[in-house]
Amino acid sequence: MTAVEALRKLTSLGYRLEPIGDRLRYRYEGPGTPDSNQVRPLLETVKVHKPEVLAYLSKPIPPERVLTCYECGQFRPAVNSPNPTQAWGYCKKRKKGRYGVATACNDVLTSPGTP
Repeated sequence: MTAVEALRKLTSLGYRLEPIGDRLRYRYEGPGTPDSNQVRPLLETVKVHKPEVLAYLSKPIPPERVLTCYECGQFRPAVNSPNPTQAWGYCKKRKKGRYGVATACNDVLTSPGTP
């Protein structure tokens, strides 16, 4: 098991781990009492590979990409708009007006062929 896998498993069990300089703080925030037989080897793996874990936890989280109406094939921006990506337009799926920066609807996000 890699250090990152051990870290993810601890997180799924209810542990919160945070880097503080060159130290790693962890605490249990889950329900009930954790099973020490399951947790001890995971914590040992994290301890042995602490530099790798600290580097992983220190990485910035990239923002999630959100599909907008303008990027959807169902959206038609208004003609002669100075900024069609943000302009008012028409959604063929919803059959009503929308701004181009609005979040695309779930039906379009889950349909095949969506960009």
